[in-house]
Amino acid sequence: MAIAPITGTLRRKIITDISIGFASGFALATTYWYFEHKPLVAKREAYYAKLKAQNEAEEA
Repeated sequence: MAIAPITGTLRRKIITDISIGFASGFALATTYWYFEHKPLVAKREAYYAKLKAQNEAEEA
């Protein structure tokens, strides 16, 4: 009755955990960027473009 060595198991688990962490973090960051951040920036830019157009119309 022999006990299996545990030398490579810990390393594999650490590498797996780090890989899963980076992959899920990248996926969540990409999702946030395209579905939350970009629409907010586009909305803000449209507001300021409208405001600029109104100011230019009032000055003319």
